[in-house]
Amino acid sequence: MDLESFKGKYYLFNPEQFGNIFVFVDFGNVRPWAKDFWPKENKFRFCKEIDIAKLADVCNWINPKKKFFYYGHFKSRLDLFKNHPENIKSRNSIFRLDKARGCGFLVKTKEIKMVPHHDEDGLFVGKAPKCNFDVEITMDLLTKIHKYDTVVLFSGDSDFSGLLSYLKNRNKKIVVVCTRARMSKELQEVADKFIPAESLKEFLVYIKNTPPD
Repeated sequence: MDLESFKGKYYLFNPEQFGNIFVFVDFGNVRPWAKDFWPKENKFRFCKEIDIAKLADVCNWINPKKKFFYYGHFKSRLDLFKNHPENIKSRNSIFRLDKARGCGFLVKTKEIKMVPHHDEDGLFVGKAPKCNFDVEITMDLLTKIHKYDTVVLFSGDSDFSGLLSYLKNRNKKIVVVCTRARMSKELQEVADKFIPAESLKEFLVYIKNTPPD
């Protein structure tokens, strides 16, 4: 047994018992794991992050037939100077998507929207980014249902509980990878196997050499 196979069986599961495996990474939910892994370093901003290349390596331990990566991108602003914070965010989001493609992920993306927020008195308090991929992940899971035996979902979002229950009733095995702090009770109940992401953190760390966004 080679080292990668050993790590897969020890930290994840024996893929020989799970048939055709499809991996689904909701990176908008995965990236904040860094705050759970390294709270002191990331107290104010991201200084230690999840390395997408290392994440791909971890996925490859179990020899998935396909691995999908969902993450939004900020739009570049031509009316702003190159190093404006909005354009830096845009470049960083595109960099992550390109890195995921280079690591063998099938990438799904869309523009991140800035949504106005108001307080209880209706006063504007600012804008917050919004970009979730619940619909895209659901569509991929359903349209490809005959191509996999096991779903490995990197997310703890409770919104997926109904979908995963549906798949489980159709004899699909469900594996969920998430930090304990972000793992919903609903997903933990439906999963055949829950893998605490904390056990993988040393395999996932990426230390940025440039100022974090």
